[in-house]
Amino acid sequence: MPDSIDLASYSVFTPPDPFEDHVGPFYYRIAGDARDANAVHCVLPTEERHGNYAGGVHGGAILTFADYALCLVAGRAADGGTNTSFALTVSIAVEFLDAGRTGLPLEATGEPLQVTGRLAFARGTISQQGRIIALWSGVVRHVARAKAMARKAEAAPAAVSAAPQIVPVDFEHLATASIYSRHIGPSYGRKEENGATLIQPTLPHMCNSGGALHGGYMMSFADSAVTRAAALTTGMAPSTVAFAAEFLSGGQSTSPLTTRVEVPRHGKSLAFVRGLLEQDGRKLLSYSSTIKLRARP
Repeated sequence: MPDSIDLASYSVFTPPDPFEDHVGPFYYRIAGDARDANAVHCVLPTEERHGNYAGGVHGGAILTFADYALCLVAGRAADGGTNTSFALTVSIAVEFLDAGRTGLPLEATGEPLQVTGRLAFARGTISQQGRIIALWSGVVRHVARAKAMARKAEAAPAAVSAAPQIVPVDFEHLATASIYSRHIGPSYGRKEENGATLIQPTLPHMCNSGGALHGGYMMSFADSAVTRAAALTTGMAPSTVAFAAEFLSGGQSTSPLTTRVEVPRHGKSLAFVRGLLEQDGRKLLSYSSTIKLRARP
């Protein structure tokens, strides 16, 4: 870590969050009033497992870090830094300005914009060695943490043997997925007209501290899906320029996620993509993305 970042003065989010523990650890520190701009500072040390095909930080890892920062900045503004509220992402938009490098920490700061009785709004930046690589903005719904944990306990199913999660035989195992995507879990794809369909079995480490599928996980899967669909449709090398998502419902680590990705329009340098992520026919995430295209090396 750079000398300017002393992780001994930072905290890891509690209660434990399985997906953030799997991808991270993520760190944060609050200096002063949590309702002030830049009071919350977040850090993600990156390693090879965060990498994409080009050796940079995968878009899904950056989206997960943006989601983490949004929930920390907006959530702590809502409860005054007491960690008594549970922040659930409603919507988020991320613009990728530059590539991140693995092996160097990512940093995020933000500005709370408004807090209402149920919602909190914030925006911020992700940087690496002083260079801004992404902008983020979003909305969270904040609820009392004690109430959220009580709901989790009430909703917890009785312990049963996990049923096998079946993938249709006409889906190809994406063994050539990026390091980060393979770290998350195996996925399967099938080329469609003007797009692709992807399936991913879910695992316990894909959940958040409330027991539902983590928003960063769902966006990681969606980001891998949009780049795969763009590559299959255009035959070119894709990279995410912008990504926006609306969270429609919560998912569980009990059955596979499916997403149909459409590439309704593309040119020589850009593709415009949209998709819907579902589980057992229930809509979880609506998303859209702008993809930069370049000739394959």
